[in-house]
Amino acid sequence: MKKTIFFFAFFLSIHALFAQTDKLTGIVTNDREELLIGATIIWEDTKQGAITDTSGRFNLPLRSTKGSLVVTYFGYEPARVDVEVGENNLWIEVSGMTQLKEVTVSAHSFGNAVSTLEVRNIESIGKKELAKAPCCNLSESFQTNGAIDVSYPNALTGVREIQMLGLRGIYSQFMIENRPTMGGIATPFAFEYIPGTWLEGIQLAKGASTVKNGYAGITGQVNAELMKPHSDKPVFVNGFGSSEGRGELNVHLNHKGKGRISHGLLAHGSFVENTWDMNDDNFKDSPNRTQLNGLYRVFYESPQWCGQFNVQALTDRRQGGQLNPIEGVPGLFSIDQNNDRVEVWGKVGREGLFGKPYNQLGNMISASWHRSSALYGRNTYEADQRSFYWQSLYQSIIGTTNHKWVVAPSFQYDDINEQVNEGVLDRTEATPGAMLEYTYSRPNLKMEMPDIVVVAGARVDWNSRFGWFFTPRISAKYNFTQNSVVRVSGGRGFRSPNLIAENISLLASNRAINFADNLSYEDAWNFGVNFTQNFKIGGRESSFSLDLYRTDFVQQIVVDVDQSPTEVFFYNSPGKSYSNSLLAVWNYNVFPGFDMKLAYKFNDVQSTYSDNVVRQAPLVAQHRGLVSLDYTTPGKLWSFNTHMQIVGSQRLPDNSEVPHEYIHDFPQNSPVYGILNAQITRHWPKFEIYVGGENLTGFQQHNAIIAANDPWSPYFNGSQIWGPMMRQVGYVGVRFSPTGI
Repeated sequence: MKKTIFFFAFFLSIHALFAQTDKLTGIVTNDREELLIGATIIWEDTKQGAITDTSGRFNLPLRSTKGSLVVTYFGYEPARVDVEVGENNLWIEVSGMTQLKEVTVSAHSFGNAVSTLEVRNIESIGKKELAKAPCCNLSESFQTNGAIDVSYPNALTGVREIQMLGLRGIYSQFMIENRPTMGGIATPFAFEYIPGTWLEGIQLAKGASTVKNGYAGITGQVNAELMKPHSDKPVFVNGFGSSEGRGELNVHLNHKGKGRISHGLLAHGSFVENTWDMNDDNFKDSPNRTQLNGLYRVFYESPQWCGQFNVQALTDRRQGGQLNPIEGVPGLFSIDQNNDRVEVWGKVGREGLFGKPYNQLGNMISASWHRSSALYGRNTYEADQRSFYWQSLYQSIIGTTNHKWVVAPSFQYDDINEQVNEGVLDRTEATPGAMLEYTYSRPNLKMEMPDIVVVAGARVDWNSRFGWFFTPRISAKYNFTQNSVVRVSGGRGFRSPNLIAENISLLASNRAINFADNLSYEDAWNFGVNFTQNFKIGGRESSFSLDLYRTDFVQQIVVDVDQSPTEVFFYNSPGKSYSNSLLAVWNYNVFPGFDMKLAYKFNDVQSTYSDNVVRQAPLVAQHRGLVSLDYTTPGKLWSFNTHMQIVGSQRLPDNSEVPHEYIHDFPQNSPVYGILNAQITRHWPKFEIYVGGENLTGFQQHNAIIAANDPWSPYFNGSQIWGPMMRQVGYVGVRFSPTGI
């Protein structure tokens, strides 16, 4: 199967290289050099024509005699262009806007959607969807989404973790505006360092994705698009408070001058302060925390050049653990975590190199410093990391816009100093690499879009710790109609592990940590298929999406918490490890203003342990469900949002050797439970007030900490969290902008 895929990709590449230039290609812009997408170009007195693609480009059969093209675009006068014999590349400029009557166009769209135009299986989460829940940061932005599962915060550390295609979030690549970031020691809280109001949207690319962004991303990519100064409100304020003792303030200040430069400041401050202990185990249900976070952005845009400069700085403090001393037990088991980070990054790009509009060059560069210092009972953790990333990307075509290629060299450097108690885990990792990607599109004039698109790419990287990596990937899609598409993807991915940072909650226990001598990188293949269909039921919009993915590990590091209740073992799996994931999502606009979403997910995640027994991964629900109901009144004055998550049974680690007096309510499998959240929003032109509640069913995991009555016991363990720690939580918030929400 793998060989067939790459022979196919090789064949397409050879076909492109030797493609004949018997096509007339071109680009259509207006008099301000803005690309016109969907313009119609027809040979005069014939039926031969084309539609410009998303890059404003087209191609037509080349004629052996002189002819004329007729170019039409909505809002402009038709243009007539004479084409001489031998001309095979044109830049057509249309001008003379026609006088249009005012027309109001309204269309229904769901808050999250899978496009039928994208070749990759990308689910987009827009601002409309993010507003249905508090979404105080990125980690809380997936409550109404079926593709991403988010674990409940660890009782002692507060760490939340996502799961994608059944596997931990460490196997998906995190990016901000298509730039890899926040790896290494920043991993535990990376998603919490992006406040929710900063988000313009989120893109979830499932399965083997593009090779442009490196060899990581075995199960996909999570890309956060941030608010930009030229598109954000000049002034925006968001305030939030909850019964958890949580407060938050976000302020956006943006300025767009008369020139080509815009700049803005995104500021965030938040805190949690309480002494909640709802399950009466003498430990805080979540740590108190304080975060200050700011991002300054500068953008430059011209017809050919674009660039941006960004600097982000944050400080994050968390304190939790035992509330009161126990008689006869000295000291308190305390948790104290401190993180500081500064990151600077920029991008610059140019179109129209060498006088050709389809030649594009882009560059991105970033540098960051991160420091982490923590105390977990008797365990101490100290780490700092300096990272640098650079990539240059050049894109062009082969003959026509049906054949595109991209080449991109890159360099990643990480210098990590890390110490756990007396153990030193310092490491330096440098990775130069380069990628090449080819895209073939077959235009369908009747459909007014390409119906077949194939993207085949590969990259070669040299890692200073692990040597050479070769990463091939391929994606393809076929549109039956504009509203019906099937996609397939396959490819390889690698991962350089950061074992302590990625499992930091294990330090909130008294387990001894054991590393095997031969630990190396992780290596896996991912294959998947997606089917998406948009349709109507009773004249109302509806969509259905079905995903099926398989991840096969060539080499996986097992985090074994079953072998002993007082130790944790890290070693290479001696046998097969894999994940099968199925996701079905149905969206339906039941009647005007009322949307319904139903989702079901099945995950089968298995690993081979040191005793050569294949076991289901712990703390992963095989079955999950989501029911989301949203209603907006006809005048759009009120919005009502509810969603219920149904979480299936999860296998818990083996606790059979833990003394009975230390353990309560830890069966072999967790129960099935449901969590209901709801929110009501009142809209005014310049501000909104939203009120809601989380975990309205009041479900709670009791006795979540093993040996809570003896925190210095070797059996003490606060990392087996499978459900919410807190019962009902209420909140209220306000959004305000003087120019209108």
